[in-house]
Amino acid sequence: MTSIRYYGFVLLGLLITNLPAHAQSSAHEPPTRIVEQFLAAYNAHNVEAMLALVHPTVQWLSVDGAAVAVEADGAETLGEAMSGYFAALPSSRSTAEAIMEAGHFVSVWERAQWESNGKTRTQRSLAVYEVEEGKIRRVWYYPAQR
Repeated sequence: MTSIRYYGFVLLGLLITNLPAHAQSSAHEPPTRIVEQFLAAYNAHNVEAMLALVHPTVQWLSVDGAAVAVEADGAETLGEAMSGYFAALPSSRSTAEAIMEAGHFVSVWERAQWESNGKTRTQRSLAVYEVEEGKIRRVWYYPAQR
């Protein structure tokens, strides 16, 4: 996994401390709530709960200028990537600094934090989640700002 991909997964989650990490998705939940539940599951490193909130054909996309790379295509692939990621970086956490909903899109400006070689690392990035019928269908991650 390249460093862009590696740090892209760091940015996956947001810390929403008042949400249950194993919350279930519902087509009646607002898109922001679905994303918050997903990000709480990320911070709990609960891959099963994360996958319960994504569409079976979810796509995880990394945006870099005009290029868009598919990092994960399908829930199974995303689950495998996240399991490996959490094993490699058990300290990874993210905090939402701003969340905005526009229809079925949820934009999140977040600050990711993790430990590497005994040092705390942080970065910020924009992520856009597309929610269809109560499930996350696509996620676009933009380049990190340090």
